[in-house]
Amino acid sequence: MCTGPCAIKDIALVSPDSFLVSNGTKKTIQLVNSRTGSTLSEVSTPHCPYRICLMGGERAAVSMSGNQVQLVHVRGGRLTLGTVLDVKADCWGVTHSGDNIVVAYDSPPWLEVMTTDGRVLRQCKESGAAQTFKRPYFLTTSSDGFIYVADNGVSAIIKLDSSLHVLQTFSDPQLGRPFGLISVNSDTLLACNFNNDSIVHVNVNSGKVTTILGREDGIVMLNSLAYCPQQRKLFVCTSTQTDSIQVYQID
Repeated sequence: MCTGPCAIKDIALVSPDSFLVSNGTKKTIQLVNSRTGSTLSEVSTPHCPYRICLMGGERAAVSMSGNQVQLVHVRGGRLTLGTVLDVKADCWGVTHSGDNIVVAYDSPPWLEVMTTDGRVLRQCKESGAAQTFKRPYFLTTSSDGFIYVADNGVSAIIKLDSSLHVLQTFSDPQLGRPFGLISVNSDTLLACNFNNDSIVHVNVNSGKVTTILGREDGIVMLNSLAYCPQQRKLFVCTSTQTDSIQVYQID
């Protein structure tokens, strides 16, 4: 079930000229021209699409309501639906680990690595006082293969290796309740602080967290974001905008 007023649940950059959009209200996934905003291709999904994970240049995995992950192919500027994977519970966060898919559940909170045909390889499942995660809604994978989890239940970003071993935890007041999370490169993360409507830069080497955009820049109720290094543009979805994306030039 889709919740909240936001139609656009997530965006993911495919190339400097295009990105994918998951639209929860329409139950569609769209390929959009990043320079003009025009829709290049669109497919309907059986359930509400949530988060998007790009897996190479021609494939994406999209978490959906109904306890499913939808594979999508991006070829020649056109979208086609691939395999639908049944998962164990409603999953929100999704990313990749090599050629495999990582999904995050929140009730109870745990992570799982599976193949693209749905075979489970590894799990990170804890309970009681040892529980690492509370609301692991947002996942991303860096270029050097590390998995990062933005958990707004513990107000932290958690770094894991491909075996789902916790390596490091980033905590800072500027993270607030982290929502959307992307890896810019092996050194840099960008995250949404839902508490104070800001976007923060996280240096994973030093642990330093810096606020780069906020309410004074017109950001309210952040949801997700994507960054294009070639254009040096940041694309931002907010829960107050039902069908539009804000674009910021980043120096």
